[in-house]
Amino acid sequence: MTRNRSSAYWAGNRYADESAEPAATAPLEDLPAAAAARFAALREGLTALVGVAETVRYMGASWRWAWEYGRGNRKLCWVHVVGDALSATFTLSDAEQDRLRKAGRLPADLVRAIEGAQRTGPLKWCWLPLGDKRAVESFLRLALRKAEWLAERTVPHRGPRPRPRPRRGEADE
Repeated sequence: MTRNRSSAYWAGNRYADESAEPAATAPLEDLPAAAAARFAALREGLTALVGVAETVRYMGASWRWAWEYGRGNRKLCWVHVVGDALSATFTLSDAEQDRLRKAGRLPADLVRAIEGAQRTGPLKWCWLPLGDKRAVESFLRLALRKAEWLAERTVPHRGPRPRPRPRRGEADE
């Protein structure tokens, strides 16, 4: 699934070779100065969120290499470097979307990303171009909210499974 972008778009991923993992800081050296500065601000803002970790991960033939940010197994977003541009993909559940609506007015670029999102199961997959400093700042405000929501949920935990008790006489055999 290409998350609402064409395969031609994703083919422009700056880090397309599956066997050549880019360094986490690679876009800082590889992008033009303005885009590199946006990447630095984005990366700094996301990793400053409590409990959020960064992973550079190969996401298959469509997305290729992406910077993944999450709290444990819960994903906050993915940052893509396509050509000389940055973009982000993030998911929203219906409950998260309702919370955003109740929080007040969102910047137009975020509204477009959410309205144009592709739904798979219980989630909307939203794609957002990060073409200027304002877009990065508004996305970081959204990421802060989502990170707080992820922190509210308890980590799923399976209790110990009861072991079948041996019947009388079976243990002796």
